[in-house]
Parts: sequence; structure tokens; C-alpha cells
Amino acid sequence: MLTMPLPALLDWDDTRDALHQVALVLSAIRVAASDKLPNDLQFSLRVTSSGFSTGELPTGATLSFETSALQLLYVRDWLRVFTLGLPEHTPQTLLRALTRGFRRSGFEIEPASKHSNAGLALAIDPQQANAYARALHSLAAVLATVREKLGGSATPVVLWAHHFDLGFLWFPGGGSDERRDAQIAFGFAPSSPGLPRPYIYAYAWSQPTGYLQLPLVPPAIANTQGYTGLYAAYDDLRKLEEPRQAIEAMLLDYAREAAPLLK
Repeated sequence: MLTMPLPALLDWDDTRDALHQVALVLSAIRVAASDKLPNDLQFSLRVTSSGFSTGELPTGATLSFETSALQLLYVRDWLRVFTLGLPEHTPQTLLRALTRGFRRSGFEIEPASKHSNAGLALAIDPQQANAYARALHSLAAVLATVREKLGGSATPVVLWAHHFDLGFLWFPGGGSDERRDAQIAFGFAPSSPGLPRPYIYAYAWSQPTGYLQLPLVPPAIANTQGYTGLYAAYDDLRKLEEPRQAIEAMLLDYAREAAPLLK
């Protein structure tokens, strides 16, 4: 388990919102280039050590966002095809520039722009973006460890562009359909309506039981606004001596409590 402290992520709302828009741009590319996948995974992105990416596209290439350079990087066969810097763009001009770059490289694509904020300039503070990338990469590793220890059927740990949260689903009773099978969701969100600061979450659901309310181990508390389940403030967790170990233990305990009730 990594021991580097989690970054503070303070005074970063503008950068957070701009990073969210970048994620929506990459998601639009991935959706336009991909077939429908189970559990709508065509809308998901992959976490990298320096940001996030589409993962491999049907062209065999990958489109990545690099926080260190504030640029999008399109790579095929380990070779850089083109790069685009972010500061001079809005989400929609970035989509258009990407479409032109793809076309010049022989890849025709028409990504949808309905979820992007056309007027939002992508002004991102590099230090804040790098801090987010460190937090995202560290927490993705923690969630991957939790997923591995749970075993059984689970989705990959991915970044969901729409809500801008990182997470995975575990199916304690088997199956793999989020619309039908009992599941527990685990993740990290930088904010959501009514919750302006980052947090760790977990919630459990099945058709017979609905959403479960369970006793929780501090610093986790029960949340009922927006979702019913575990809420743990990132600001509280990062002050702990071993925040990653605390997150892992907290989520595994939640799974042990919830799984028998869902089955």
C-alpha cells in the first residue's frame, strides 16, 4: 500500500469543473468510437498515473489527458500522432479540434457535444490538476485492492465522466447486470449536488431490498441525500496516519455487512 499523503484538493472548484469538462470530451470520443458495452462501460474512462484516458479505441490508438502538460495526447502503436493543448480551448472547440486531428490521421468520428459546456474556458491550474491526478491514481489503487480482495464478479475500476466519479460495482450474489443483480458500489467523487467537497462512498442495492441502511465504522457516516449508503469525507480521511488502509478497511467492512442482506 502506498504511504504518500493524499493531496489537499483545496480551492480547486474551477479546476475541478474544467477537468470534468475534459473528461466529458474524452467520454464523447470513446462513446462515438465504441459499441455499447455491458453496464454502459462505453461511457467510462481509464485512470492513468498522470490523468485519465479513453483506453484503447477501435483504431488501436489511445487518447489521454496529461495533467503535467495540460494537453491531450493521441498515441497509436506507441507513436505520438498529435497533441492538443487545453488552455486555448472551450469544450466544444476542443471537440472540433480533436475531430480534425482524427480526420487528418485517417479516423472519421462525429462525437456528440450535448454534455459539454460550450462557454466554459478550460482554464486549469497545473498544480491543482496534478494534485487531482495523484489523488485519483492513489484511490484507484485502493479501490483495485478492495475489488481484488472481494473477488467474484465485479466491473473494472473506472472513471465515470458524467458524474466525474471513480468506482466499481461488485455483485455479491453473482451475475453482472447493474439493472438486475444485487450489487455494492464503491467509489470516490470530487463533489456532487449538496456535497461540495470530495468523498468516498459505498451503497448497496438489490431488487428485493432496495438501498440498505447499515451501521458504519467512523469516520464513515450514513448518507441519505442523493444516495443511501456510506459517506466518508476526503478531508477527514487524508488527516489519518494511513488513509489508504483506513479506506480499504472501511469499504471491506461495509461489504461484509451488506452482502448477506442483499443475498
